[in-house]
Amino acid sequence: MIPEGLQYSSISDVVSKIKSLGMNSVRMGWATEMVDDILDNGGDLSITDALNKVLGSENGTTILAQIIKHNPQFSSKTTRLQVWDEVAAELQRQQLHLIFNNHVSKAVWCCSPTDGNGWFDDTYFDVRKWRRSLKYMAQYAKKNWPAATALSLRNELRQVSNPIANATYGWSRWYDEMTAAAEEVHTANPEALIFLSGLNYGHELNPITTGQHLSFTDERVFKLSDFKYANKIVFELHTYDNWMTNCTFFQSTLYSRGFNALDISPESTAVNHAPVLFTEFGFAQNGSDYLGVYAQCLKDFVTGGNRLAEANRIEGGIGWLQWTIGGSYYSREGTQDFDDWWAILNHDWSNWRNETVLDNYQRPMVQGLLAA
Repeated sequence: MIPEGLQYSSISDVVSKIKSLGMNSVRMGWATEMVDDILDNGGDLSITDALNKVLGSENGTTILAQIIKHNPQFSSKTTRLQVWDEVAAELQRQQLHLIFNNHVSKAVWCCSPTDGNGWFDDTYFDVRKWRRSLKYMAQYAKKNWPAATALSLRNELRQVSNPIANATYGWSRWYDEMTAAAEEVHTANPEALIFLSGLNYGHELNPITTGQHLSFTDERVFKLSDFKYANKIVFELHTYDNWMTNCTFFQSTLYSRGFNALDISPESTAVNHAPVLFTEFGFAQNGSDYLGVYAQCLKDFVTGGNRLAEANRIEGGIGWLQWTIGGSYYSREGTQDFDDWWAILNHDWSNWRNETVLDNYQRPMVQGLLAA
């Protein structure tokens, strides 16, 4: 729950690198557990205690010293949320938007059917605490983070191994929980955009954009006009369809999953028209994956360089955020200082991981979107 990479770099240097690519937004995830600590367990943890908890006292002490060396505004008593304050302030100084995302309930690596975070009432997914954390963070951002222009309600809802939770998996429960949460967020922070993700690891919003019945037994439909905050709703989708081999099929699939909401032509299959963007996609940066059908087709899709099938009716560029910027993690799945070869930055956050990929993919993708 401490922003990554600070043992290697200052916050200002990381933000400057992001801005140098022409990007205008950063998506950061928090765990409900952090708000639980603040409200139920005597207050937020210091970064000292948080690091020691995850890394052990010896390694935690070492990493803390490195963090303070690169970020001398911090001390051993700085809390996790105070680190977020500094990130948000730097984003504001450099005029980048912050999209803050309720990523998980318990702070573990995401995502799988067995991690306890995947669906309402899953092992760690306490719905009451989730909604409380959304309200808390919405209010906190309104008061403290001018850069925070959007709040994403939940990351990658999915089927889970918990049979009690999984019994309610589907659009009906999604509708009940997500619309109630959105109402609370809007009340707490009326100016914030509200990002709604869908099912199947955030890959699908099909019946929501098309206004179809939520299920065979639930004839309710999602209608933007039902919500007083309709002009604040943004649909978000993920794609990790790296197996794709046919671009026409891929773009048609993306259209039907929810990007049809951007199609305002008479032939559109959507009835709920709102902004839609990718909040996650990605591939390994240490090879030639950027030349594959998935990556190249996606670039054409968001820039409008070559939209195919129904997607050809979408006008303008499509916003996107790539997973991930950070070259390494304090700890991931039990491995400390874990190297992420999907990251745009290298392991020690000092430079780009692969200039060839950057010059032939991310940079022209940013430029193409801005020109669209």
